[in-house]
Amino acid sequence: MKLKVGKLSEEQAIQVSKWKYEGEYEIYNLPDWDTMIKEQYSLCDEVKREQFTSFVNEENELIGFTNLLDEGSNIFFGIGVNPKYCNKGIGKSITKLALDECKSKYPNKPVILEVRTWNIRAVNCYKSQGFEIVEVKHQETYIGKGEFYVMKCLNK
Repeated sequence: MKLKVGKLSEEQAIQVSKWKYEGEYEIYNLPDWDTMIKEQYSLCDEVKREQFTSFVNEENELIGFTNLLDEGSNIFFGIGVNPKYCNKGIGKSITKLALDECKSKYPNKPVILEVRTWNIRAVNCYKSQGFEIVEVKHQETYIGKGEFYVMKCLNK
């Protein structure tokens, strides 16, 4: 699948808020757009949304997005994939494109991400693109406590 890269628009962010994952992945479902605005999600903030990239297919359907946040000593990487396209290798393609962007925009800065330890599908995707587990941490999130791997890619 050929992906077109662009800036994530408000319209696309609203689409993301409507994505519905099933089974154990329901934990990634977002609240409705109005709630997200009230709770000040980055996706709803025009300035913060500048750090988000969209990935659309030939039909202009939103397939996924990434968020690259320069934290000084490293780049924090976030990703979302349209549930229709999960477990089809699209996450690998999007992650590779995001890492390519990091290499050009932030050369030699390590890229860090956090992923729930039970999400083996995502962990394997990230490992396939050069990420390694560097830490296990427990943290409180907006949906409760969770155990996460911190994964790092050296970005060289």
